[in-house]
Amino acid sequence: MSGVAYQSMRAKNAVSQDNIPSNATIVVVCSIDQSGKLEVTIRNNTDQIMTIDRTKSFFRDGLNNSIPYYDPLVTVNVQSTTVGNTTGSSVNLGSVASAVGIGGALGAALGGVNVGGANSTATTSSETTYHIDQPIIHIAPHGSASMARQFEITGVGQAFLGEAVNSTMQDVNNNFTPETTYASCNICISYSLDDGATYETILTDLYANTLLVSKVWSTGKVNDALRKIYMGKGDALTEQWYLIHFESAAGGDNHFQNTGILNYK
Repeated sequence: MSGVAYQSMRAKNAVSQDNIPSNATIVVVCSIDQSGKLEVTIRNNTDQIMTIDRTKSFFRDGLNNSIPYYDPLVTVNVQSTTVGNTTGSSVNLGSVASAVGIGGALGAALGGVNVGGANSTATTSSETTYHIDQPIIHIAPHGSASMARQFEITGVGQAFLGEAVNSTMQDVNNNFTPETTYASCNICISYSLDDGATYETILTDLYANTLLVSKVWSTGKVNDALRKIYMGKGDALTEQWYLIHFESAAGGDNHFQNTGILNYK
């Protein structure tokens, strides 16, 4: 084991589930997997049908590149299946020669010859699946819906933490603000409560607020490395999203927490 790395992410206005007011209109839940891919779920906190316009909702990465949630491209998947059947017969001439009384050299020669005939039939069926993205999502009162598209956050995930362990020769203990962070993104969701007559937006800004690397200086001293992580960040296990990565020559291992980073309006 060469080292242990830790990172956590927050929203600029971090809020827990218990602190969402009952009169909130919309709740944005940001889930990030161990590879750093972000998926967003929307909760409708009202008694009305909520409309989400995916053409006006987008993901913006740390370089301010914006990608809409709606993808106008149509994906076509064609799958073909062929079912075949073969019928026919085969006769060994040696058995025929024996039956009609042919012996000697000719009978011996015919013994190794097979004459056969066969017919093959085949049926091919094809199934075509079209994936067409939906520009509009309707969410029932007090219901939830996924934005149905994942985006990768640069600088987040097990691959990044593995590189962090291998690229440093010393321990790292850094905390970051939204202005100084090494990894960030934001999500803009456009929603309506009057069937699309008017729209409002909610913006969620995510940023990496911590990066810790604890090298394993002596063989088998993984607990010492973990202890340094916890000493450097006392609230390490209470963050809404965090990832602890154990880097070794045999491959990395992870301890992962993702309760969802929340935002509301």
